[in-house]
Amino acid sequence: MNQKLKYFVYSQNSLNTFKSCPLKFKYKYIDNINWKFDGIESRDYYEGLKSGSEFHLLCERYFKNIPIGENISEEFKLWIEKIKDIIYIDESKIYLPEYEVRIKIGENYLTAKYDLVIIDKDSIEIWDWKTESQKTSYKNIESRMQTIVYMYLAKEVIQKIYNMDIPIENISMKYFRLKVDDKPITVKYSNEKYLRSKSFIENNIENISNLDFDSHIQKNKNHCKFCEFNKLCNNQNINYDMISEMEEEDD
Repeated sequence: MNQKLKYFVYSQNSLNTFKSCPLKFKYKYIDNINWKFDGIESRDYYEGLKSGSEFHLLCERYFKNIPIGENISEEFKLWIEKIKDIIYIDESKIYLPEYEVRIKIGENYLTAKYDLVIIDKDSIEIWDWKTESQKTSYKNIESRMQTIVYMYLAKEVIQKIYNMDIPIENISMKYFRLKVDDKPITVKYSNEKYLRSKSFIENNIENISNLDFDSHIQKNKNHCKFCEFNKLCNNQNINYDMISEMEEEDD
């Protein structure tokens, strides 16, 4: 095992980073380089990230029954009302906003931080708020790294924490793209998906953990124009609209 990655805590974001470009993974997680290009063209991108974080905090307060206050934007008010219309608060259910879990895989760990988990007596719903404006296909959502990791950990960890034996088909993930949709896109789980995800995750973690990052790591040139390290690698500016379209949300 690469000693630099011993006890490393993997996430959907780090796994997706390696999938996108091994050199990018090295910069971010081995060399601990945080590259931020501070230019006019990047302002909307970083403002979008800030706005998304603020809205996630607002949702956390709502589902913890903490007053959200009145001094919020009209857009946030609209989004909260959308969520209220879709999710009826039932006192018999468990609501877990900003809920984090992890599991040990070999000498490493895999973690996820959910926007919201709703636990009923025979089901688990994973909710994820998307505040970007881009649309995407169901196939893309179903196959994205976030879906694979979040649903796998719901099966492996959450139901065990609550001492439940939930039928796997009653685990679902709901992506709510608040700017473009009035209802969530739902991905259902199955035993076939679970077994495929388990093998995929374990194999990826083993391969990354054993890779020699001290040797020359190839960059994925097809990803450069979507990457925040494009300026560092190629001395080329970044198209932040493309980054917004390509990258998954942080954990």
